[in-house]
Amino acid sequence: MRIAIAQMSTRAADFERTADRMVEYSRRAAADRVDLLVFPMATLTGPLPVDSPNQEGFLLDLAETFVNLSDRLACPSIVPLVTSFNGDLIPEAMFIHEGSLVPLKLGTYLKSLMPVQRGDGSSTSQDASAPDLPEVEIAGVRFGVAFTYDDLDAYDDFEYDADVILFLSGYGFSIDDPSSALGSALSEGRFLTDAEAANAWIVAAGSLGGYGTQVFTGSSFVLAPWGELAAQAPSLEEALLVCDIDPHSEGPLARPLVQEVFDRPLFTWGALTLGLHDLCEETGNDDVAVLLDGSLDSMVVATLATDALGPTRVHALVLDNADEQGMLSSRTLVRNLRIDSRELSAAALGAGADRALARDVAEAHLAALAREVGGIALSNADKTALALEGDVCGVSAARVMPIGDLYRSDIIELARLRNTISPVISRGAQNAYEVPDVDGLEECGTSNEERLAYVDHVLSSYVELESSVSDIVDDHGHAEVVEEIVRRTCDHELARSGRGICIIASSKTIYDVRNPIGMAWRDKPRKEDERADAESRDDIILPGAENLKGVRYQPQSRRIRDVREMLDFLRDFSIGGGLYPKGFGDALDDKDENEGSEQGHVWTNPFSEN
Repeated sequence: MRIAIAQMSTRAADFERTADRMVEYSRRAAADRVDLLVFPMATLTGPLPVDSPNQEGFLLDLAETFVNLSDRLACPSIVPLVTSFNGDLIPEAMFIHEGSLVPLKLGTYLKSLMPVQRGDGSSTSQDASAPDLPEVEIAGVRFGVAFTYDDLDAYDDFEYDADVILFLSGYGFSIDDPSSALGSALSEGRFLTDAEAANAWIVAAGSLGGYGTQVFTGSSFVLAPWGELAAQAPSLEEALLVCDIDPHSEGPLARPLVQEVFDRPLFTWGALTLGLHDLCEETGNDDVAVLLDGSLDSMVVATLATDALGPTRVHALVLDNADEQGMLSSRTLVRNLRIDSRELSAAALGAGADRALARDVAEAHLAALAREVGGIALSNADKTALALEGDVCGVSAARVMPIGDLYRSDIIELARLRNTISPVISRGAQNAYEVPDVDGLEECGTSNEERLAYVDHVLSSYVELESSVSDIVDDHGHAEVVEEIVRRTCDHELARSGRGICIIASSKTIYDVRNPIGMAWRDKPRKEDERADAESRDDIILPGAENLKGVRYQPQSRRIRDVREMLDFLRDFSIGGGLYPKGFGDALDDKDENEGSEQGHVWTNPFSEN
C-alpha cells in the first residue's frame, strides 16, 4: 500500500484557503498513485476548539468545508478535526472517499453500542475494552487511529489486530518530551516500543507551525513493526511524504533510513523561531520591540526575534543602567545582528537609585517604541524569573514572552548553541545572568551555573513532574532551599498575572501551576516514617472520635485508612460526575425508569447503575 502524509503549515480554521491547499496536495498524491493521504491533526481546525458561544457557527462552516472536500479531494484521505463537548476536547478523524464522509472515532463508538445477535435470537451489547479507538479497513489494510499517548498504550495493551496505526498527534513541541519531536527524536521517544508492542506499522502525521502559543515541528515518519525507519519528513518545513508499506512483510527494509541524533537545543531554537514568526503573522504584528538591558535573557530574545522575523523587523531599546559591560554587550549584539536600535540613557530614566522605578520607566519607553513601529513588545522573562522573581506592582509593556516557558539553564544552553552558528553574543554577555537569591543556595553548588541548575531542577520537578516537596527533597536534598523555592513559586502567582502570553515549549507552563491565592497552608518536607502506609502508623489520632455517640472506637491506623479511603471515594465520585446535580449524562435519559438496562445505554458514572 502506498501512503502519504501532507505535512503542511496552515492557519487554524482558515477553511477556504486551507481546503484549496489540501486539494492541491491530494492531486499531487494522486499523481503519485497514493492509496491513502493523511493530513495532520491541526491542519483544518487547529489543535484547540472554539469556545461554546461560537460552536454552532463553527461546526456549520466546518461541515460545509467537509462536504466541499468530499467532492474535490483527488484520492482517499483522512482529515482530522478538533471540537469540544461540555468543555472536553474531542478529536475525530474523517475518512473521505468518493464523495462519502465516515467519522472513524464516532463510527467505532456507535458500532460498539450496537447489539450483537446471539444464536438463540437474543442480543447483547458488544464487548470492547476501548470502544472509541477507531479501526477501519482501507484497500485491504486494517488501520487503527490514535490521537494520544493513551490511545497508543491501548493499542499496545489490548488485542487489536491493526496492520497500521495512524498517530494523529495533537501534542505541540515540549522540551521535556522527546516524543513530541516525532521522527527527529525516534531514538529517545516512545514509538519504537509502540511499533514492537503492537506489531504494527506506525504512521505519525506531524502538524507544522505555530497555532497560537503552541508550536508543532512536523517531522512526520513511517516506522516498521520491527523498528526500522521507512520514511521521514523534515522538521520545521512543509513536505509531502510518500511511502510504500507492506503489512505482510517481516523485514528487513531494502533501504531503511538512519535515525537522527536528537539535538535538543538546536531543535528548541528552531521551534521557538517558528512559533514566534507564526504568532506575529497570525496577530498582524509586522515588527517587534525588545529591551536590551545587558542580561543574557535580553540577548537571546533579540537574537531569536531576528532569526524569526529578519533584522529589519526588530527594533531594540538599549538600556543604560550604569553597567558598562552590559552596555558594551548590548551594542555589540546590535551591531552583529544589524538591527535598528536607540539608546535610553540613565538620565532619561529619571529614577535615581530606585532600580524598580527605573525599570518601570524603561518598560514605558519600550511600549512607546512598539507603538511607534506598529508592532508588539517582547518580554525577556524566562520561566525561572516568572516562578521566583515576581513583582506585583511592576510595569510590563510586553505581550509575548518568547522564552517564558524555558528555565534560565535552558537559556544558557540556547545562547551557546546559537553562538556555534554565528558568534553574535559576546563572551562577556554569556555570563550575564542572575542566580535567584535563595537562602542556603550557596551550599547547592560550587559555581553560579551549578546553583542555577539546582534551582531549575527543583522547579521542573515541582512544575512538570508534579512532585511533592518531600519527593523533591528525597531526590535533591537541601530541604530548606526546596521549601523556599516552592513557597515563592506559589506566592508569586498573582505577580505573574497580566504578564502576557508565552510560547509553549514544555509539557506544563508556570501558568498551569494553580494554587488558591491567599491560602495559608504550604507543603513541607516530611520524614519517611510520617509518609509510611497507614497500616504501620499509630502516631496520628483523630481528635475526639472515640467520644462520639454511636461511633465504635477503632485503632488509629484503621481510622487513618478509612479517612483516606473516604477521600479517594470522594475524588473518584467527583471525577465520575456523581457530585454533579444530575450525574454525568443522566442514567435514565431517553428511556422509561422501569425499563431494563439492556437497551444500549451506557452508564458513565464510576459505579454501577444500581
